[in-house]
This record gives sequence, C-alpha cells and structure tokens, in this order.
Amino acid sequence: MKLLIKIFSQTTCIILLVSSGIFLYTTYCWKNQSIQNINSYESSIFRTNILQFENKTSLSDNQKQNADNEMRPQIVTYAFRQVFHDSAVLYLDGKMTYNGTVYEFDVKKLRELCESKANMVDHGSNSDGHGPMVSQINGRTLLLFYYGNVNMGYQIVTYKDITDVIEKSHLLFFQTGGFTLSLIVVMGIILYLSLRKITAPLTSLREATLLVSEGIYDFKVPSEGNTELAQVGATFNFMTGKIKEQIESLSNINRTQKQLIGSLAHELKTPMTAIIGYADTLLTVRLTPERQEKALIYIENECRRLSRLSMKMLELTGLYEASEDSFNPVEIQVDNFLKEVKELIDCRLQEKNISLDVFCEPKELVKKFDQDIMISVVTNLIDNAVKASRKESKIVLEATPDHLMVQDFGKGIPKEDLEMVTEPFYMVDKSRSRAKGSVGLGLSLCQKIIELHDFQLKIESNPGKGTTVSVFW
Repeated sequence: MKLLIKIFSQTTCIILLVSSGIFLYTTYCWKNQSIQNINSYESSIFRTNILQFENKTSLSDNQKQNADNEMRPQIVTYAFRQVFHDSAVLYLDGKMTYNGTVYEFDVKKLRELCESKANMVDHGSNSDGHGPMVSQINGRTLLLFYYGNVNMGYQIVTYKDITDVIEKSHLLFFQTGGFTLSLIVVMGIILYLSLRKITAPLTSLREATLLVSEGIYDFKVPSEGNTELAQVGATFNFMTGKIKEQIESLSNINRTQKQLIGSLAHELKTPMTAIIGYADTLLTVRLTPERQEKALIYIENECRRLSRLSMKMLELTGLYEASEDSFNPVEIQVDNFLKEVKELIDCRLQEKNISLDVFCEPKELVKKFDQDIMISVVTNLIDNAVKASRKESKIVLEATPDHLMVQDFGKGIPKEDLEMVTEPFYMVDKSRSRAKGSVGLGLSLCQKIIELHDFQLKIESNPGKGTTVSVFW
C-alpha cells in the first residue's frame, strides 16, 4: 500500500508538471504567434505601400524625365507623404529628406542588417529590403521595416510600435505562469492532505500493531465510513477485543488456579501432618490394639478425604479449562433427570434416614443443559443439605420452568458466611466439616458449572431453620 501511494503521488506530480509545462509552452507560442501575426500584417501593408510609392515615383519619372534634377526630391517626397503619411522616414542619396516620426534611425546600420541576413525582397532588381526587425528605441519596442532602391537613390524606414503588445504578452505569460505555479501548489496541498487522510488508518494500524506487540490492547483504530480501510479497522478492533477477552480470561483462570493450588497446599498440610504423625507412632510406639485401630481408622479417613480432594480439584480445574467440545448442552427431560439424581444419592440419604421429596412441574418440563456436569451440581447440593440436616428429616428437590431448587430444614448458614460459601475451600464449620470428610470445593464447583451454563445461583438461609439453594435456568 505504501508503494502504491508513493507511485500515485509521483505520477500525479509528474502529470501536474507536464500539464503545467504544456500550458506555459502553449502560452509562450501564442505570444510569439501574436507577434508573428502583427509582423505578417504590417509586412503586407509595408509591401503594399512600397508598391504604391514606386508606382507614383515611376509615373512621375516618365512624365518628368527631362526635368531638372532639383525637382526630383520634391516629387519623391510628395509621393512618399501621400503613401506613408507621418509614420515613416525618407532618405535620398543617404540624407534624411523627410521624417514624420518622433524617432531617428541609423539607416546605415539597418542596411548592414539587411545585407548580413541577405533577405532580398526582389532578387532580380537593384532594390533591397528587409522584413521586420525588433528594436528598442527610447524605451519603446518598435517593429522596423527597411526598404532601399539603388536606382532611384532613396531609402525608406517605417515602424510599428508593439510595446503594448509585448507588455501585454509578457503580462499574460507571467500571469499564466503565476496561475500555473499557484495551481501546482494548491494541487500539491490537496494531494498531500488527501493522501494523509487516506493513509491515516494505515498509520493507525501500524501504530496499533506495535502496541499489540507490546501487549497493549486498550485502544481503537479509526473505523468510520464504508471504505475498505474502515472495514479493516473495524475487523482489527474486533480482533484486539477478542484477544483482550481471551487474555483476561486466561489471566483469571491462571489467577484462580494459583489460588486453588495455594489453598490445596494449605488443606493438604494438616491431614498429611496427622497421617505422618500416626504412621510414625505406629512404627515406633507399642500401642494397644484399640489405639492402633483408632490410628489406622484416622489414617484411612484422612486418605479418603485426600482422595476426594484430588478428584474435586481435577474436576474443578477441568471446568476452568473446559472447551466447546467438552461442554455439550442438549434438551433434557427434567423429571427423568431428577429421578436419576435421586437414585444416585439414595445411599447417602439412607445413612441418616433422610427422605427426599422430588417435584417437577410440569411433568413434561424440558431444559437445555449438560446432563453429566449438572448431575454433579445437584448431587453436591443434596450432599450439603444432608450434612446440614438432622436424622430422619427431609430434603425437597423441586424443578419449575423458572428454577431448580434444593431445600433443607437443617441448621442453616450464618448471614456473614453466605457471600463466601462459593469460594474454594471455604467451610462454614471447619472442624465439623473436616471431621465429616468435607473438602470445601462443592459449592465452588457448582458455581463454576452454573456459570458455564449461563444460569444463576442463589442461596438463601435462615440459621436454625434451613437453607434454600436455587439455580435459575
């Protein structure tokens, strides 16, 4: 593009210069042609006048051939004044006989010019003449005509003042030159501004690419209008926006995973220390069978909790790295989905003899979600409800066109903990939760799955009366 703009600029400048040169040359030729036209016209008049003059002087000679030579100057002068009036000079035998002009001419020099240019009017006669000669006399530009007749002994010089014509021609030439120069300057400025406007988006794109290479995405290149460059600018802005979103998403995932790893290291520290301590005790100290069994049971429970913790971590990390291929929402019959969840959680309910009441209104309710990971959400919510409920109580699992709800009637969650329960590894009652095998990742996992579906999670709780967790479709 830069090369094309350079070629276009140079071509335009050359066209302007050539056009201006042709224009100036045409004006110059017109000026010369105007002078030549005057020359031709005045030369024609001069030749006509010479012919008339010679006819008059010739007729007089025939009539006065026996006359005294003293009458000859008067006859020639009289004929000269009849033909040329007061715009010429007459020389007889090298002497000025009559001058009706305001100028004095060097007739010898004019004759020498005639002879040097050898421009004879009539090669077969003894007369000579010269076409117009331009001369500067007293600050005026004169077009001089010379004619001499050797036989008759006279010479004639006449002129045409072309000062005004020359001045007007020069004025027109310089005006044309000034106009052409002004036109070149104006066109150059217009061309410069036009090219600058055209290349502005390209300049912005070049600067934008440099910023992108430095990792800066908070900018917009010009994209107004319907031109190709505007479309390129809009596409570039869209691209940088997407890149920024992806980088922010990856940064958030990286930050969250670092938090998860840090929290995991903290959670592993206590059970691993206890396991190592009990193992060392079993290896170095003789314990009673009851105490040995108690230590082994503790080690087993902690190992199982660590196993569950690793599984939850893998599942949660996988969700953060979920792609479109692994996330597959489809139309699901909700009533059948709830029955499947009840079968999966039935053993867990029997441990505390808790009943699960399932409602689906309407029965034919259909929603679009990924069944495999939504099962994990509902089972986690029911498992939390079981932990919070007393023996022989009940839990309600309800689905409507607006929401999916899990409700228990247990101890509830304090108000100050409600906003934190979805944070990884956060547990309301840490001591009891660990004793019951909790790892603090259940609600965090549910929150991520729900966000993946573009659903909303809402938790309402009243300490001592129970908790309601709702997922709004």
